[in-house]
Amino acid sequence: MTATSDFVVIGAGMMGAPCARHLAEAGHSVALIAAPETRQGPGPRASHWDAGRITRRVASDPDWSLLSRRSIARYRDLEARSGERFFGEVGAVMAGLREGPLTGFTDGLLTVAEGLDDPRPSIGPDGHGWTLPPGSVASHERRLGGWIDPRAAARAQIACARDAGCVVHHGHAVARDGAAVTLADGTRLSGGHVVVATGPHAASDGLLPGRPRLTVWGRTVAFVRVSEAEAARLADLPTCIWVPGPDWDHDLYALPPIRYPDGRHYLKIGGEVVSPVLHDAEAIRAWYATPGDAAVGERLLAALRLALPGLAEAGTHTESCAVVWSDTGYPYVDAAGPGVTVLCGGNGAAAKSGDEIGRLGAVVASGGSLDGEGYAADFRAVWD
Repeated sequence: MTATSDFVVIGAGMMGAPCARHLAEAGHSVALIAAPETRQGPGPRASHWDAGRITRRVASDPDWSLLSRRSIARYRDLEARSGERFFGEVGAVMAGLREGPLTGFTDGLLTVAEGLDDPRPSIGPDGHGWTLPPGSVASHERRLGGWIDPRAAARAQIACARDAGCVVHHGHAVARDGAAVTLADGTRLSGGHVVVATGPHAASDGLLPGRPRLTVWGRTVAFVRVSEAEAARLADLPTCIWVPGPDWDHDLYALPPIRYPDGRHYLKIGGEVVSPVLHDAEAIRAWYATPGDAAVGERLLAALRLALPGLAEAGTHTESCAVVWSDTGYPYVDAAGPGVTVLCGGNGAAAKSGDEIGRLGAVVASGGSLDGEGYAADFRAVWD
């Protein structure tokens, strides 16, 4: 038996879930395919159970800033309507060095920060609880910055989509034939249009008519577990993105203590340039089954200890995740063929900006144009 709707959205993550919501709230009938999250068994695997991603308006690129600003402006409404609390508005610091190989990064974030208002970020050398290296300059967003719980955010999107009539199918897609999508349990869904939003799997799961040009990097993140007392001491600590020193060729990011599903508080740190490239589905599955690279984890933890001296650690561990980079540096929001839209390429910033990226996906899938949306980028996909 085949269920029919106007749209079938494959993938209920940071882009797919909001795309389904925006389509459903526009009055369309929508089927959303939400693959179960697992690190074992068949189907697409998930990375570690993350509860914190940085959200901020400041970016080193104006289009990424606009994507996040429009998304952040809708957070509280989503929370109110869904009953899911996912936004920790603790503030956000973004810092670069005045000298060194990343001055372009610094110049970009300062240009964006200086152009923001309501409220305007403060700019100066202060790390607001973080110890920044000499020569740093930082923006501080006391409001509208902080962290989000990505899984709670996805649940909020799905709840609102359901309220608008979207039907959610908990399974994973194994094939697409035109506008018909088959799930692993044999369920067939047919839509007038299919949106493929399968994240790191989009270039290897065979659900698109072509292969989008993406690089999937296997990344390592490190965690420090802290006591309830230490979490309370650091309760006002903002999130931070910074360049640890003039000999570094990339920035790092860190989050304050957040309570994870196991009931404990963890600080998270990440950031790499060179890491394993995951070329296909099997490589992704294998990487997600590991705890990441221990040596990378030690370097991250050493940088965190310099940035947050005196941290009382109750334990540390590492986990694996993945970052999907597009050739353009922007999400791919584009027609992939007759009746198919591609929606992928988070470039490390999909969580905070996902609501707006999903909205753009709904515009394209509905036959609309992104001209006039206010972006310099056209979000067109590059194909192999």
